[in-house]
Amino acid sequence: MKITLAALAVLFLSAPPYVEVKVAGEMKKIMRQADLSAHISLDTLVNKPHIYGLGPAEGIKGEILIIDSKAYWCKAGAEQPVTVISEKVKAAMLVYAQVPGWKQATITDEIKDYTSLEKAVEKFAVQNEQTLEEPFPFLIKGNINMASWHVIDWKEGVAHTFDTHKQFAKYGRFTNEPVILLGFYSNKHHSIFTHHTTNMHIHVMDKKKTIVGHLEDFSAGTGTLTLSIPE
Repeated sequence: MKITLAALAVLFLSAPPYVEVKVAGEMKKIMRQADLSAHISLDTLVNKPHIYGLGPAEGIKGEILIIDSKAYWCKAGAEQPVTVISEKVKAAMLVYAQVPGWKQATITDEIKDYTSLEKAVEKFAVQNEQTLEEPFPFLIKGNINMASWHVIDWKEGVAHTFDTHKQFAKYGRFTNEPVILLGFYSNKHHSIFTHHTTNMHIHVMDKKKTIVGHLEDFSAGTGTLTLSIPE
């Protein structure tokens, strides 16, 4: 029995640590029940170190991105979206985690679309000892060919449905420039913090930090990206 307990202790101590991914609100309640209300205020999170998160703002009026406890809120402007740094914004849904440190890998596979991006994230995560059976955040930085995005901008007083979710969204793309992407991966949280057709929810921001958008599609060529997953 002592040998068995010792062996279990070794396995436990040698197992890689996993950050805890938390969710406030649910995508399906936004989509199916028109619950656009606030489920978390960012000022309760960003006073802690190394918080990373993303989601739609309260009332689905804009996109939220938290990078190392700095909260970016991108709202649709008259001509183009405008990003502000704000701790006061609230989120209709937020997926987030506290990540004290990251380990990096270079993505060498060709990334020609969103599907191949998802496969690359899975491949390089597994190669770096990240299980796909637990949700995890990831960062991607580098020069890309194209990243198309939307910024949600629901009009108050209009009934929200699944089919009309993007009715008032603003669309755009980054082309041939450096960007940062924060994503959360899970194959068990469809309609919670990912849409039902993907295992990822990703927000993208340009290097100048002028726009934060929900990633629609993506291409990057080969060998230009750095992927980071929690240590």
